[in-house]
Amino acid sequence: MWKSLILGIVIGIAVVASSFILAGGFGTIAKPDRTVTVRGLAEREVPADLAVWQMRFSLGGNDLKELQKDIIAKTAIVTEYLKKNGLAESDYKVQSPDITDISLQGYDIDKAKYRYIAKQDILVRSHNIKGVKDAQEHSLELLSEDITILKEYDNGINYEYTALNSIKPEMIGEATKNARSAAEKFANDSGSQVGKIKNATQGYFSIDSAATGLEEMKKIRVVTTIEYTLSD
Repeated sequence: MWKSLILGIVIGIAVVASSFILAGGFGTIAKPDRTVTVRGLAEREVPADLAVWQMRFSLGGNDLKELQKDIIAKTAIVTEYLKKNGLAESDYKVQSPDITDISLQGYDIDKAKYRYIAKQDILVRSHNIKGVKDAQEHSLELLSEDITILKEYDNGINYEYTALNSIKPEMIGEATKNARSAAEKFANDSGSQVGKIKNATQGYFSIDSAATGLEEMKKIRVVTTIEYTLSD
């Protein structure tokens, strides 16, 4: 019995000793890494490189064949107007007209000026930012041709920036550099030194208008979150 008791005590001591060894040494438990997590911001303003403008004008008529001729004629006038502002045929697309027979909509046809109402859309999508902007700003010129661009439908030009991939690496590098600077300031204040990167997360790129009324300029922003190790 005594032999069994002594053997159990010896085994227990051996297990405890082994746990100390696995912890990094006799009687010493390994300390967790000291780290600091910081964020780095990179911002840049760039001019938009794509303009999208949905144009719409309407026409009325009582004879479908005559209305068709009128649609074709006025569409030709609008496309010539776009060309005059420096836009090529590849910069716009004439879409199918939407024609409504108001006699089928419950309206009193005897009181209506036109039985048929046509709405013609022309989608402008171009890298010629100035040409699209000029065309919209001077669209009142079309009034002389009895063509009105519908303002209640026209939400303005949508400006986009499509070359993000060309500046991504440089902006990520800038954000990472700024994060490192923030980590070094924290380390200096706490009497430590910045070590290696332990974890890093790249935030998503956001693209917004630089300011109201300046939609053709875009502000690009990215934030990186980086965790650095610290040493004394």
